[in-house]
Amino acid sequence: MNAFYHIEKGRTELRHRVAGNRLSMDGGRRLSVRRSLMSGLIRYDRIKTTEARARAIRGETEKLITLAVKGRTAALAHLASVISDEEKAAQILEFARKGRFSLSFKVESNEERGELGLAPLTARGRKFLEDKYKRRRGELLDIISNEEDAEEALEAAYRAMVIELHARRQILKSLPDELVVKKIFDELAPRYTGRPGGYTRITKLGKRLGDNSDMAQIALV
Repeated sequence: MNAFYHIEKGRTELRHRVAGNRLSMDGGRRLSVRRSLMSGLIRYDRIKTTEARARAIRGETEKLITLAVKGRTAALAHLASVISDEEKAAQILEFARKGRFSLSFKVESNEERGELGLAPLTARGRKFLEDKYKRRRGELLDIISNEEDAEEALEAAYRAMVIELHARRQILKSLPDELVVKKIFDELAPRYTGRPGGYTRITKLGKRLGDNSDMAQIALV
């Protein structure tokens, strides 16, 4: 019988679309194990597991880090196209992360708020918002004194955040753990910027007692 059409005893279907390391598990459990291993590796920088599992998660982990590196690089490149001073760019980006703001922001009267479908403000609430806008205005103009340039820089920072957010959402689809993804962007992406892959290293640890499985340590370099 042609080997391509051979069906083993107990199988009722041909072996299609099963490429990759399946870890001898069904789909749901395999996905859970892979995510758990990748989360552990990123959170602690290294884990010990079987060599088969280490090799199974290596490629996907590096792919996720590459996505973060590219997202961060694209975001910073966009910001640099508007703000050439790296220190000011970093300050503007930090300012933008605190929330949406514009120098044109003002506290509307309660009549205007009613027309906009917003709740009226008490005197205390109005004073709080006025002080907040005044404080943020001062912070922004301390970084870039020219109002027009400051507005342009701030919009570039918000756009950079959107670029990074797109990459973050892509990673969250594969690894739905906010704290782990935060570390990928805050620590790993800056660490590996300019490095063309090769973010992990697998070290063989010998046989495991009991079932004689090949053990290994996979670590971020």
